[in-house]
Amino acid sequence: MLKKIAKRLKKAAHIAIFTHQNPDGDALGSSFAVKYALEAIGKKATIYLEKPMPEKFNFLGTDYRIADENTQSDADCAIVLDCGEYSRLGATSETCKKIPCLLCIDHHKTGDTFGELYYNEPDSAATAQIVYQLVNLITKDVPQKAYEAIYTGMSTDTGHFKFSNVSPKTFKIAAEVLASGINHRKITTIIYDTVKREKMMFLGAATERVELYCNGRVAVLDCPGEFLAQFGLTYDDVDELPNIPLNLEGVEASILVKDRDENSKRVSLRTKDVIDVSEVASAFGGGGHKSAAACVLSGNIEENLKKLIDTVIDKLPC
Repeated sequence: MLKKIAKRLKKAAHIAIFTHQNPDGDALGSSFAVKYALEAIGKKATIYLEKPMPEKFNFLGTDYRIADENTQSDADCAIVLDCGEYSRLGATSETCKKIPCLLCIDHHKTGDTFGELYYNEPDSAATAQIVYQLVNLITKDVPQKAYEAIYTGMSTDTGHFKFSNVSPKTFKIAAEVLASGINHRKITTIIYDTVKREKMMFLGAATERVELYCNGRVAVLDCPGEFLAQFGLTYDDVDELPNIPLNLEGVEASILVKDRDENSKRVSLRTKDVIDVSEVASAFGGGGHKSAAACVLSGNIEENLKKLIDTVIDKLPC
């Protein structure tokens, strides 16, 4: 299937690249890697995002277009990366739907099957791991910038290669990417080892807001936007936030609650591989991976959150 996708991309003149709302390192790394590979063979490639991407990922590139429901594109082919559901494209979905040919590559366990060609590899640690194979099908001379983007995607979606989604294939591809000559230390310094003073103060305060359930096996962190604002931060500044409650000793599953809009909350679920949180998220209209998933709560949010917490607790092994 990847060969068919690469062949279709090489036939197109202008390719539009889409990914999910609030893109993480994997979504952005995959998008820029495909963009650079296509440009290397003379194609026009445009990344469409719903809003400006987090500043810390600017080293990947800043050539992208902000799109809303009215944005028009003259692309003759679109590829959706790290996203298997139209609804997760947000405001860019209308632009995507109007493009004649639609391709999709994803690695999430849950999602829809859409597009002319759809490829999903749930066992892959990151979409960037699949994109590595794709860009090498597109061109024999993959730009180093594409490899930097792939390394970024793989590193961020594996917790810098420490999560259980890592496989021997993951390390093999990472080694091949490093062999291309990229400066991986430059990337890790930007992503992991540079912290604003305000963020450090926030992280300390955030731990004090954690509530424990089921004898300390489940941790819940409610982090409203107004709390972040006290430190001059936004959610984009703290994308590692879901791991704060999970890192506590004795905690096996964590729940992070964030503001989405006036009438809903976004909930991120994490686990130390003791339950499948994608099943929990799916029960509340979301999805994701076994160890990391998310959903949106609306209506009676307090009541629905209690139900979600109870669902997580019920799934814990005795």
